[in-house]
Amino acid sequence: MQMAHEPREDIPSAPDSSYRLMLTCACIVTFVCILIVSWLWTSSEEKLLYLLVILPVFLPYAFVPLRLYNRRIRSGLSLALAMGCALLIPGIYLLRFALRWDNRRWVLGSLILALSMQPVLVIISAKTLLSISPVSHGRAKILGSLTYGCLIFGLFWPFYSPVPRYIRDNERFAMKYLNDCAISTFLYADEHEGTLNTPNFASLAGALKPKCMTPNNPTHGYVFEYSGSSPSMTVQRSGFKSFAVTARPVAFGRTGVRSFLIDERLSIHATSLNRPANAIDPLDNTLLFEHRPQ
Repeated sequence: MQMAHEPREDIPSAPDSSYRLMLTCACIVTFVCILIVSWLWTSSEEKLLYLLVILPVFLPYAFVPLRLYNRRIRSGLSLALAMGCALLIPGIYLLRFALRWDNRRWVLGSLILALSMQPVLVIISAKTLLSISPVSHGRAKILGSLTYGCLIFGLFWPFYSPVPRYIRDNERFAMKYLNDCAISTFLYADEHEGTLNTPNFASLAGALKPKCMTPNNPTHGYVFEYSGSSPSMTVQRSGFKSFAVTARPVAFGRTGVRSFLIDERLSIHATSLNRPANAIDPLDNTLLFEHRPQ
């Protein structure tokens, strides 16, 4: 006896099937745009690794059409809704980043096109889900897809920075250099009766430890300056009891977006204004989260 094929559980009775074509087109456009931007924003050595890292981001856009046309309508709609919600706000931040730092037409065009597809996915999938007949396990599928979307949304923020990588590298170098200079200055002062006999970089470098050498200004996009303050007299020599080393971007907004200062308290102060940092500016002792989403 021939057995009848059982229908799949999540096949809804949708009044109109044109939603599948619209969602498929939106997913294909988003998928291609993500690949284009990823390819343009990575170096040749990192392209393959970067694509592997963002697989969880762009592969779901390929799964949505497969589910829709493989008679897994509810599952495809739930995933489309989740991805549209998850990448809408990150897409805005990436577009703002590109407008500020990368105005190439392919990058801007791809981001704008991909961003415009996310409301399409959200509106069409939500409208279609509301129009189909509910099933007992439908809520679980929607909840699972939305949980995945929330995970993608949450993973975006630890990796996002409003400035390019080369600026972050420049600032990390500047902060590390200031810290090395301050430590070396203290070591030198301990060996010379607690005072510094010079207020400038050029004469100081020859006496300090190798960690702090006179930088070839500008270095890594920053200009460094050393100054002594608070004159101090000893029995054998005069010198300075305190000091300050500052770092300013060579071109503010292009080689760096913050200025730094370190003094005898070994605390790094930073300012995002286009001026030298001073001792009353906020402390910045972190290197990992120095740039937060703005």
